[in-house]
Amino acid sequence: MPRYSQNFLINGNIADFIVNSVRVTPVDIILEIGPGRGILTERLVKLGKVVAVEIDEELCEYLNVKFKREIEKGILLLLCGDALKLEFPGFTKVVANLPYHISSPLLFKLLDCNFSEGVLMVQKEFGERMVASPGSKKYGRLSVMTYYYGYAEILKIVKRGNFRPVPKVDSVIVKISRNPRFCEDKKSLETVVRLLFQQRRKKIKNVLGEVVYGDKRVEELTPEQICEVVKDAKNRVFS
Repeated sequence: MPRYSQNFLINGNIADFIVNSVRVTPVDIILEIGPGRGILTERLVKLGKVVAVEIDEELCEYLNVKFKREIEKGILLLLCGDALKLEFPGFTKVVANLPYHISSPLLFKLLDCNFSEGVLMVQKEFGERMVASPGSKKYGRLSVMTYYYGYAEILKIVKRGNFRPVPKVDSVIVKISRNPRFCEDKKSLETVVRLLFQQRRKKIKNVLGEVVYGDKRVEELTPEQICEVVKDAKNRVFS
């Protein structure tokens, strides 16, 4: 049985699709989270320099042998440790198979880094919440805060049978392209978004008082409109 709840991708066609979805140039450094047995790594090292982070010590030993030549040439830097705790070296692109049980904290750690483009494999429900639009039942805090960093889109659904051991749910491949952030005050945005979505069925004025869009519910507002609420409520909520 694998440690750390790993589910290894076994379909080479899916691996090709993921790698082909990342626009890599010769100057790029690719961060790979959770290389596992190296199905993506062996494709990524052909494109550019790769920094791979693997938590499982046994898999690290395996990868050190499998990619000995690439490591010696400096094409691959293998870091054995917890991606939530390690400080990532600089990178410009990211490819990651996010473990289901730490998807949210790991996603936001990645998004706080300075990179231009990422392709992530996540649980289907999590991915749908990342890209959800206002009015959707899945639109929530994750949708708004993902949008803060850039544009996210689902590229492909990956059925559970493409992994070993087979997980209980399907996955999706999500691409994130960084865009200018729409709200200057991230800290206040996070606070207001959390507060409003905790009471998403209430009108905004019943949570924050008389503010812009007060007669609406947060699930009806675009991220830009939520930022207007933040600006209007800031003195009241954060003073």
